[in-house]
Amino acid sequence: ASSALAVLLAEVGDKTMLSTVLFAINTRRYALVLLVSALAFILANTLVVLIGYFALLLVDLSVLELVAGVILVATGLWIALSWRAERSEATARCSVLSCFTTVLLMEMGDKTQLAVFSLTVLYAAPVYVLLCGALGYLAANVIGVLVAKTITSRVEWGRVRLVAGVLMALLGAITVTRALTS
Repeated sequence: ASSALAVLLAEVGDKTMLSTVLFAINTRRYALVLLVSALAFILANTLVVLIGYFALLLVDLSVLELVAGVILVATGLWIALSWRAERSEATARCSVLSCFTTVLLMEMGDKTQLAVFSLTVLYAAPVYVLLCGALGYLAANVIGVLVAKTITSRVEWGRVRLVAGVLMALLGAITVTRALTS
């Protein structure tokens, strides 16, 4: 329970949560985006649980954050510039793949991943920490996606898509800036 709560609290307002919400708004495939985002979280955190501290020594996390930021900027600009276009299957598939890649890369070295690492060391129960952490992650993102779904049902789709694209590009620019200055 403490693992789920710690990850839920760490995830609220986090860049991976905001990315998941923005991808959900773009595709309107809320359940699929949640599933893909949760799978990326589980994969990223399985790696940290298995590799542990050595991953932090071997991988330059600012490079991963830079790549994730560039993906967000590119996807956000694509969405914002095509806000009047109809949603196609190819666009939805690309957004789901972008969501997975972005969440996976952004999760590396993120505060949520550090919490999972710390909880694994504290409780010496990596499977439970990973599963409960994934439940906390999913709970935070379900809340975010439900809010997004409510907003998109009440506002004209084209405007929501434009705002989502601009916010995604802005989040990506902030991520790139942070990666370059760290």
